[in-house]
Amino acid sequence: MAESQSYKEAMASLDLDAWQHAIMEEHQAIIDARVWEVVNMKDLPVGRKLVGSHWVFKVKRNSDGSVERFEARIVAKGYSQVEGLDYDETCAPVTRYDSLCLIIALALHLGLDMSQADIKSAFLNGDLNEQVWMMPPPSIGLDGKVLRLLKSLYGLKQALLAWFERLSSAIAELGFLSCSFDPCVFISLDYNVIIVVYVANITTVGRKSNVWKVY
Repeated sequence: MAESQSYKEAMASLDLDAWQHAIMEEHQAIIDARVWEVVNMKDLPVGRKLVGSHWVFKVKRNSDGSVERFEARIVAKGYSQVEGLDYDETCAPVTRYDSLCLIIALALHLGLDMSQADIKSAFLNGDLNEQVWMMPPPSIGLDGKVLRLLKSLYGLKQALLAWFERLSSAIAELGFLSCSFDPCVFISLDYNVIIVVYVANITTVGRKSNVWKVY
């Protein structure tokens, strides 16, 4: 089972039905998250360059090699973004390896539960501070239109930063404090829970009942 390298290849694949389902699922997730607004081409600001987009296809597998799901992502062509116009700051922190080792050792020593969550469609939740205009990918019925992005999207240069800012803000609203030794480690004395963030993966340490309250 080969992964399609382009939209055209996916449409000619023996797994056409699976790829079409993945495309519809991704498009619906974007609609639900209100990632963009559709604008007529004539309303594009004068002099603004459009960021390109394309489909990326992936076969997700279980540990035994069996197929878990077919995944399609609309990805912005970040290399076509203009610095100072489409993006500014791009860097976002990720937890350090030694920080994660410390938290694992602490969990084992204190007999605490440890769990991990992978946030689905994480980057679609990041708020954009810049105006980004994008060409729509094929197959979603928006030919001849342009998209003004309201939320982050895979491939954008600022996507990781936008997601981290949104996630860390939500964690802070629950009363968690970021640690001075690692900005991706958050601790709450109210919940007695530690959260470690690595991009879209969240590791939690604490009593199971307290962890579920946080989730």
